[in-house]
Amino acid sequence: MLYTLCSNLHTEVSDMPFKVSDQFTEENQVVAVLSGGTEAQFVNLVREKKIDLKRPVYLMVSGFSNSLPAALEILSFIRQRNGIAKIMQHPKDTVFPDLSETESLTRAPLEKVLKNEKRQRLGMVGKSSDWLIASQVDYKEVLEKTNSELVEIPFEELSSLGEVDPGMKGSEAIYARLKEIIEKYKLDGITIRCFDLFTTCKNTACIAVSKLNDEGIPAGCEGDVPVLLTLMACKKLTGEPGFMGNPARIQPDGQILLAKCTIALKMTEKHEYAKHFESGLGVAIHGEVPAGDYTLVKLSHDMKKLLAVNVKVTRCQYEQNLCRTQIWIQSTPIVSQYLLTSPLSNHHILIKGHHAAKFWRE
Repeated sequence: MLYTLCSNLHTEVSDMPFKVSDQFTEENQVVAVLSGGTEAQFVNLVREKKIDLKRPVYLMVSGFSNSLPAALEILSFIRQRNGIAKIMQHPKDTVFPDLSETESLTRAPLEKVLKNEKRQRLGMVGKSSDWLIASQVDYKEVLEKTNSELVEIPFEELSSLGEVDPGMKGSEAIYARLKEIIEKYKLDGITIRCFDLFTTCKNTACIAVSKLNDEGIPAGCEGDVPVLLTLMACKKLTGEPGFMGNPARIQPDGQILLAKCTIALKMTEKHEYAKHFESGLGVAIHGEVPAGDYTLVKLSHDMKKLLAVNVKVTRCQYEQNLCRTQIWIQSTPIVSQYLLTSPLSNHHILIKGHHAAKFWRE
């Protein structure tokens, strides 16, 4: 059976990424992930018993419209439930690989990565975005491990701004309100259910997230708590701000394209402003970072696993059908295989410099 998933955030998407035979779809569970924001639709298919996680699931993807990032989150969700899934980037991509090599990439985090000497206050403005189906957190366990407390802040404290100016003035108003929230609740880091701003404020938090990270306050998007904890661990161990990227394209040779609509300007050598990708609203950032040494980092949703690998940034690009900051990194074929077969989730953090040893060595 073939199912297609497409979010109304991506109205430009209509075509299948490629064709597969009728026989293949009749014999297998095949899901064409046409855009981002579709992960909750997949969960509904499971709940409605249209998809059986005891059988393999094939996820067809393209390199556009956040198709692959959504599929990575779905893949992580399936694996967390001991299911089997395969991302298909072309019609013949049907063989399930051996995962033994990729499993060595993720290890149990060291105590110094997780534990904070001083108790950290993490702010979550609104709930996690609905599509973060593999990034849900057992807050009691995670907060105890990291010596943190989660401050759940009603989204209305931000959205009460109402409709703001559609340009930079409105983006700055959202930033100013978030600064007030950080001061009010005495926060050490913050994550925001930012997509709800499109309907309430008619602008984005992209500028705010960028400025906060520049100021040394770890800030993340979409209410993603594991990413916020990863950003905070990176800052603690390296002093560097992180870029929260979606793996938007993954090549077998280790070339990976990371994309997102915001980035700390301290990381960039030049930047320009554009409309936010999915919504076409407000202000987003197309930033270009210098080529050179970087580290790709991610903590799992339960804090039991950590990825930290040294990579190189080779180039940046700008295409209209992707999130605005687009960074190509060169890693290894095993890292590509990890992302395509056993990722900890979709979002990963990129920091400047080779720092993997700081996460692994005592």
